[in-house]
Amino acid sequence: MSKQMVASIRFLGMQRVIANTDGIDMPITGNTKVNDILEYVRRQYPALQLEEGMVLVTVNLEAASLDRILRDKDTISFLPLIAGG
Repeated sequence: MSKQMVASIRFLGMQRVIANTDGIDMPITGNTKVNDILEYVRRQYPALQLEEGMVLVTVNLEAASLDRILRDKDTISFLPLIAGG
């Protein structure tokens, strides 16, 4: 029997306060994409406001596209984009 694959989702700053946790683990398959994680987190924590264009998604501390395929033990974070002027 094969071991289940898991991705870790980490919450930063105010995300921790809103989600009331530092992070969660999500079971993934060999074709789970970053976008699947984003949709899952949006459903679990609608108050997080993870709108496209408002956050940078990282996988293992590197910017990632929404169609990137995840691997076992990847760590996903959502970095708020900071607008300046």
